[in-house]
Formats: sequence, structure tokens, C-alpha cells
Amino acid sequence: MNMMLRHRHLHAPDAHETKLYDFHRGDRVEYKHAVYNWLSTTNSGYWFQRTDDNLPPEFYTFEEVSRAFQQKRDPMGYLPHRRRPENETVSGGTELLSNLLPDEQQDVLFKHAWCLRFLKTEDDTKDLEMALRVTRSEAKLTKYLNDTQEALQKASDEAHKAAGRTHRTAPKLHAPPAPRTLRRWVETLEKSNFDPVALCNDNSARRRRDHFTPEELKYINEYVWMYASPDRLPIKELHRLLSRAIEADNAKREQKNAEMGAQVLAKLRVPDIDTFSARIRKLPSSHVDLGQHGADYATAKYRSIMSGIDVLRPLEQIQLDECWIDLQTLLIQAEEWENLSPKERKLVARVRLYVTAAKDVATKSIVGMRIHHTSPNTASAVSTLEMVTRDKTELAKSIGCETPWDQHGVFGEVSLDSASWNASNEVRIAVNDLGGILFQPKSGDAAARGTLERFFRTMNRQALLFFTGRTWGSPAEKGDYDAEGEASVVFHQAAELLMRFVVDVFHNTPHAGLNGETPRQAWERLNKFYKPAPPLSSRLRRNIFGITIRRKISRSGIRVLGIQYSSSKLQKLFREDDLEVEVRIDRFDLGAISVRHPEGWLTVPAVHDDLIGMSIWKWLAFNDRLRLTNRKNVEVSQAIVNRTKEWLRDQAQMARAEAELGSAILTERDIMRFEKKVAYSIDIVEETRANENAIPEEVDVATTIRNWDMYGIRQDPKVEQAPEPAPLRPSTSSRLNTLNPDFNR
Repeated sequence: MNMMLRHRHLHAPDAHETKLYDFHRGDRVEYKHAVYNWLSTTNSGYWFQRTDDNLPPEFYTFEEVSRAFQQKRDPMGYLPHRRRPENETVSGGTELLSNLLPDEQQDVLFKHAWCLRFLKTEDDTKDLEMALRVTRSEAKLTKYLNDTQEALQKASDEAHKAAGRTHRTAPKLHAPPAPRTLRRWVETLEKSNFDPVALCNDNSARRRRDHFTPEELKYINEYVWMYASPDRLPIKELHRLLSRAIEADNAKREQKNAEMGAQVLAKLRVPDIDTFSARIRKLPSSHVDLGQHGADYATAKYRSIMSGIDVLRPLEQIQLDECWIDLQTLLIQAEEWENLSPKERKLVARVRLYVTAAKDVATKSIVGMRIHHTSPNTASAVSTLEMVTRDKTELAKSIGCETPWDQHGVFGEVSLDSASWNASNEVRIAVNDLGGILFQPKSGDAAARGTLERFFRTMNRQALLFFTGRTWGSPAEKGDYDAEGEASVVFHQAAELLMRFVVDVFHNTPHAGLNGETPRQAWERLNKFYKPAPPLSSRLRRNIFGITIRRKISRSGIRVLGIQYSSSKLQKLFREDDLEVEVRIDRFDLGAISVRHPEGWLTVPAVHDDLIGMSIWKWLAFNDRLRLTNRKNVEVSQAIVNRTKEWLRDQAQMARAEAELGSAILTERDIMRFEKKVAYSIDIVEETRANENAIPEEVDVATTIRNWDMYGIRQDPKVEQAPEPAPLRPSTSSRLNTLNPDFNR
């Protein structure tokens, strides 16, 4: 970790706040292209060890690590290990024998005893003659097991007799393992540093091949499931019916074999009554009660009685869900509907505003919220999860919020419904790679997501008051827009106000579930008691949430949006394979890309360091500012690049674009479209080689931003045309009583 020592003070910020972070077993950090394992945390710092060498662990103080995480350029990154639920069995990674079931404990102790006996005997062999008797060969182990079993049985009988009991009640010891089995147990114990938990079966019985054939199981399962039916047939009667069905099938098979003159179809076997009964006993009792007594009986008997989810730490569990609301309803509540033209009313009446939100269960804070005009999908769910991991204070400032939105971090568990986009592989992979656990309650069970469901009801009641009296689309803002353009302006204003309601109103309103404390106060209080996880690695963030495109490697590397990316490892991959590769880009940082490599994701930096930290929106505005659209190869001087970057930092519209308020989720399709609007290749050169006279002084950023969203605001074909409301303007109180714009599922 000497590399960390050399670089940890290079880019430290002037005003530094030391932060303490929470690590878990298996967590790692990466810094300056090296990866380190976290070993332990002490009262003054952390112990780390580099993964690619065998040097001794090194100690670093809280301040040193905090500075490394908060650097502006090349900060230290967090690589979380997957968290395991508390009730996960040993096959999932438990380390305590006490966590095993009694039968599993007995099985492990039995194996462990045989291993210790053999290892002790093997260690006690002093001379060559004795050593030859206890080797691990098949024959020697067979003799050893037989002799040891006889000695154990004899000792057990003698102890039983000494206790004054008769030989009739003498216990019979379990049979010894097979020689190969004992050898496998011993090798497993040695490889696990003699941890007995390693001898657990790991659910091998579940993977064992079934004794019966698929044709036989078809009949067996049919009559096993018949036990859980309103007829409540006895097991003996079901076994008799099963035997009769299999015998009838065997008669048909014998006839078929006789016709073909060969034994083509094998005869089906009938399980004995004990085997059949054992399979019935494995049926869940709730399933049996449901079939025999009905849904009401089973629900009353097995319904969980809970007072809520017991969580203490911030981001210990988050809940993800979505809702929608009609834009027409918002405009009526804001008393702006009458100011729209008939054409605008017709269009706006069919526009839906979708909200995908993530809420922290412990503090009731909204840690992620995407507002979009397309139906919820996999991209909106993954994008909201990404928002949970980002500090959203700059977003809040860009829309005029007075309260910071710094609630963010790496979550431990995410609860979401069973919609197809939430059950997708992309969502599962994102949650797993973030080190989280995915929990999906059954479909239609809103109570399992009660925290977020109640938030939607709160927003339904309170947010409309926040909309009342707002000015929507002044003539100066409208300009020469058509009706569709006006709908877009109104939509983005609605998205902005909903976001401001969450940050400034909801987070600062006393919450009944927090005993009158506000969500923001709860977040600040709990973060003093529980250390947060460190910031995610930029490489890991790009690998999980990046936009996926395909590119072909050339001799100069890979080109994306006119930006050249190259590295020595990428060139080696080019020499080995001249095919297309999968590339992922981070829309918030174009300084590097990830390229799929046979051994994983390869980080490839941009040729020019000026692109580090530049978002895709700033890059597009950079091209528009310098009029680089549709030009093949462009050279820009370093001085002009610096002035343009300073100009971009002063543009408030850029922060609003990066907030992605009401915009569609960017995909590969957008990248392809953007590439038609930027130069084919952009090179940053010395001042003497560039033409400064071609650089314009001004550019209309607002118009540029509006042109980026290719989807625009379109009417939702699933929404039926609503009748135009009467031009009445009731009081605010009567409107809230008579109108109920539900956030429909």
C-alpha cells in the first residue's frame, strides 16, 4: 500500500472534514489502480492489505483515508462485499455452529469427530510400520475404519454395562463413513483451517438426483398434492389410488412392448407406503391447510402480526416503487388550466407524470426519485437505484431548494414489488454488485411496502397544496412553442416542483412514524450513531450503471462521442482480437470508459485529462459552444478548452440538465443520436495550432438542452381522453375535498 502513501496528500481539499466509514467483512477499496482488502477497524484508523502482493498489512488513520475518499481527482473508491441476511443458512456463508439446525449440528459434529480421530492416529505414527497402517489409501482406510468402529462399539458396550444396564438396551453406534468419504472430509477440514462448519452438507441432498424417473414422479407428485385438497383423503387411500394408476400405465406399456416385440418402455415402480408418506410430510403445513380448509382459514392462521419493519441504521433497507399522476389534475389544482388554449388542454389531458421513488425505511427520507414521462421500466428502476448512491445536493440547488439533499450511500437491502422490470436481471445484478440483498414481496401485497405506499398517499394529499398558486409557463418562457412544446415546459415545471416538495417540505415536516421528528433530523441523528459506508468506486459505478454500447477497437483505441480512449491493455486486446467489444460509459463522467475483457471490466481512460469529471450534457454543450457539430476532425487549443469549461461551470441550465428532471433515461440509442451532433474526433492541442477566431462568444444553452430529449412529451395512448372540465374555480379547501387525484398503480 506504499502507492497510497505517495499519493494520499496530492489532491486533498483545503477544507477537509474527517469522516468515519463503516466496513464489513470482505469489503475492499481501490486507489491509484490498486485494490486493498479491509482487515479491521481500530479506535484510530483502519488496517488494509494490498490484494496483489503478500506484504504485511499497513495501518492508516481516519483522516488519511477520509482525505483519499474526498479527493476531486482519482479518489479512493469503495468495493462493497455482498451482505448476507441474518437467517441465511450455512450454505450461504454462516460461520457459527450455533446458527445451524440441531440435525445439521449433529451431522457436523459426527464428521468432525471421525476427522479428529484419523488425524490424531495419523500424527501418532512414529515408526514406519505404524505409518503404513494408517495411510489414506483405500485399503488402509477400510481397515482403519473397521478397527476403529469395533473399538468404539466395545467401549460403548463396556460403559453401558458399567452403568448397571443390560445388553438389551445397549445403543447401536452409527455406521462409519466410507473410505473415500472420510478422505474427502479430512481434506475439506484441512483446507478450511480446521473450521468444522466447512463439513456441513451445503444442501447436497437438494442437488442429489431423484430416485424415481420423471414418468414415475408425474404420478407420485399428483397424488402427493392431492393430500392438500378439500376431500382430505387418508394417506393409505391415496397410496392405493397411486398404485392403481401406475398399474394401469404399466399394463399399457406391456401391451406396447408386445406390439413392438422389444422391451422399449420400462415398467414404472410404485413407492412403498413409507416413502409416499415421507413425501407428503414434506408438504408445507400452510399449503395443506390452504387446500383442506380454504384461504380464509389459512390466512387467519399464518398471517404475520407485525408492528413494522425493525430497522435502525440509515440505508439498512430502502423501498423502491412507482406511481403516476395526471398532469391535467396538477394544472387544475394550480388554477392554471383555464390559461391553456383548447389545443394545449387536449394534449396535456393525456400526459402522465410517472414517479419512481426510493425511500429509506429507518429515517423515512426519500433517497432517490426519478420523474419521467415514459412508463416505468428496467432503466427507470436502475436509474433510481443509482440516484440512491449519489449526493443530490447540487441537483437540489439547481432547482432552487433551500435544503441540501445529501441523503445517499450504499444500501443493505432493497424491497420492491414483483413487476417485470423490477424482477429483471439488470435490477438483480445492480443490487447484488452493490452488496445489497433483494427482497420482493408477493404481487399485490402493498402492506409489505407500507413505508413507500404511505409516502405516495402523503404526496397525494400535501403536494397539491404546494402546487396551488404557481405560475406555469409565462409568455416569455413559452416563446414560439407549439402546443407540444408548451406541454414539455409545463411537464418539466411539474417535475421540478414535485422534487422541491420532497426536499424542502417533506424532509422538513414532522413525521408520525418518527415520533414527531422530521426525516432530515432522523437522518442527521442516526448518521451520528452509525457510520456510513464509504463512497462507491467510480469504476464500480460505471460498470453497474453505465450506458452499454458496442465499439470496435482500432489502432488508436476506442472512440465515443468524438472522445478517444486508449490504454496499453486495450491495445493488447486489439492485437489479440479484432472484434467488437461491449463498452460502458458513465453519463456523469466521461473521463474513462469500461471495456468488457475476458477477465472482467477493463478501465480505459480518455486520452486527454481535461475530460475527467465532465458529464455528457456538458460535453454536448461544449461541442455546441465551439460549433463542432458535424465536423470530421477538430483541433481545439488548451486555452480555449479551459475557458469553455469555466463558462460551463457558470451555466445554471447545465446543473438543471444534469438533474435529469422529467427527461427520459439515456440509452445506447441516445448515444448514437448524440454522435451525429458532435465532431468525429476532437483533439486538444497547443495554442499555436488552433484557430481561436472560429470560436463564438455566446450560445443558447436553454435551446440546446431542450433539443437533447428526443422523446419529448407525448400523449400516453393508454390514457383515455378525459372530458374537458368546466371552467370553475372553487376555493382551495373545496378543491382538495372534491378532487382526489390518486397516484394510481
